[in-house]
This record gives sequence, C-alpha cells and structure tokens, in this order.
Amino acid sequence: MSKPFKATKKTDNGRLALPLRILLAAVHAGSWMTGRPLRRMRWRMSLFMKAMDAAACLKLPGQRVEWGDLQAQSRSGRPIPLRWYRPVAPESGATGPLPVILYFHGGGFALGDHRVRHRYNQAWAALSGCLFLSVGYRLAPEHPYPHGADDAYEALLWAAEEAGRLGGDPARLAVAGESAGGNIAAVTALRAARSGGPPLKGQALLYPAVDLTGGSGSTDAEQPSLRQNGRQYMLTLQLLQQFANGYAPPELRVEPEVSPLLAEQLGGLPPALVVTAELDPLRDQGHQYAERLRAAGIPTEYCCYGGMIHDFTAMMPGWLPEAEHSLRLCADFLKERLQEEAAVTETDWTAGMIGSVTPQDSSSIGSELQ
Repeated sequence: MSKPFKATKKTDNGRLALPLRILLAAVHAGSWMTGRPLRRMRWRMSLFMKAMDAAACLKLPGQRVEWGDLQAQSRSGRPIPLRWYRPVAPESGATGPLPVILYFHGGGFALGDHRVRHRYNQAWAALSGCLFLSVGYRLAPEHPYPHGADDAYEALLWAAEEAGRLGGDPARLAVAGESAGGNIAAVTALRAARSGGPPLKGQALLYPAVDLTGGSGSTDAEQPSLRQNGRQYMLTLQLLQQFANGYAPPELRVEPEVSPLLAEQLGGLPPALVVTAELDPLRDQGHQYAERLRAAGIPTEYCCYGGMIHDFTAMMPGWLPEAEHSLRLCADFLKERLQEEAAVTETDWTAGMIGSVTPQDSSSIGSELQ
C-alpha cells in the first residue's frame, strides 16, 4: 500500500493550493463550462477533461502501456465500447494473465466518456499492474437510469467471460470509478452480489455520488458538506441537481441501484476503499457509505484529503501531491486484493489472446507516461 499521507489543509489565510485557485477561476469565469443544459455542456466538459489530462497527468518514466479499443457484446447483442490498457511490464513483475479492473468514468452520468482521460487511465494500468478496462456506458439524459448501470454490469459479465482474450484473468476482477462512476462501480458490486454475478475482489470508489436524494432519503445521517461546499468549489448544488434530474426521477432516487447509500443490506460486497475530499459536497455521503460498509462487516478503508475539491484525483495527479497519492492509494489497494494465484496458466492465456485487436504502438505510448 502507499505510505500514509498527511493531507494538506488549506493555508492559514484560507487560500487553496495555487493549481486549484487557477482551476476554479477558469471554471467559474462566465460559467463557460457549467450552468448550461447537459447536452450543451458535454463538448465543453470533454475539452476541459482532455486539456487537464494532457497538462496535469502523472508522469511515470519508463512505464509503457499498450492500449486499444473494442466493443464488448451485451447479452442482448448491444455493443458496449471499451478502451483497454495493458502494462507492458507490470510493477508486480508477474507473468501470465493479469488481474482485471473495470473502471467507470465520472461526469454526472451525462458528461465525459471512457477515452477523454487517456493518460489517467494509462497511469492506473501502470500503477496497478492490471488489465484496465475503461467502460463507455450510456449517458443521461438521453439514456437515463437504468441504462448506464445496465451497461456497466454487462461489461462485468463480458469481462468474466472474455478478459482472457486480452491477457486478463477472469477470476480476478475488481471495479473502480470516480464521482458518478463511483456510483456506477458501487452499483455494479451491489448487483453482482445480489444476483450471484461474477465475484469481485475489491472496489475503489473515488468521491462517489452514492446518494442522489440530496440527503433527503431514508438515512438518518445529515450531510452538511452539501451546504458547506455546494457553491464555490466547481461541483455546485445546482449542477448536482441537474445531474440527478437527468439520470433518474425523484421517485427512483431512493432505489439502492440509484443511491447505494440507501440500500438496506450491504453484506456480501467486496472489500472497499472510499476516497473523499474535504471541500467536496459529496464528502459526507462518501464517508457515510464507508461507515455503512464497515457496519455490514465489509473490510473498508476510508481516506479524506484535506484542502481538496471534487475530482482532484483524476484532474491533477501530476500537479497535486494529494491527487497523486490518492491515485497510487487506489491502485495499490486493488493490486493487493487481486494478487491471488492466477486461475489459468501462462500457456492458456497466451494461446487465447485476442487477435483482431491490435495494440497501439507501445513505444510511443510509453513516452506519454514520461
């Protein structure tokens, strides 16, 4: 695991770290990115995510990652786009099939996609030593709940059957995600546990949105972070309401597969790591979810980073020590829980690797991580 990290608080005069101050000034100036209908916001957010991914990515000299695009087939035959990442020399030094992480991107269930944070995804693969599958689930409001959650679970079922074609071990699966993707990852773990789906070895949830009721659901715990942090730190209450409205009507937001925090039973879930940020409106619901998992007997680790805002890990792992540490923490957490004996031999998996997907040139990709 990563070494313990003493998260940096705001400075004595209450000022944020310089990269965060610049970011917030750019985002809020003229509401050029937020405060618009979700469809009109989408291309702006994609440009923003790509720009931040290029400028503030985590540089990992000497690490090389192959990648490629494919379409997984759901049980109904509908294609689900995936971008896969495979480290050329996993940090673990292991040979044979690699453990598999299915990752679900953030964006309020409506923005971003599985490709916009390409360098961030590469870093995940390199640090975890795993086959990393970034899942392109359908987005709201065109495809509200349950479409995105259905896509995520179908991707898990596909990985349990077909990951070996990419050099992965279908017996060693985990899920992860940030923000709305943290919700999707948590829901995927819930659905797998309830329906007897593929067993998961772990789940890593970065500042997850696990309560879409705005704190008005059946849980007795209050969420003061919604009020404290819901105006000036990029993810505003207005934006949260937009995302919730686009994803599910009010009567469905109390359902466990929309708001996992409100699930009556959380037993049988895989070990969890929950990461939150001090200045995130979602801080309290993430903490409450970690506490509920612990109360259900699920091995759970929780870490809140002082002075950080929503999405800090994915936005700035190359600029903020807290962001880099949280990324390494998640990668190490899943790496440790996936280090069980491979279910198949090296001969088996090399013989079955997919032939129709050609990885991009790994030497050029390696240079992107330097």
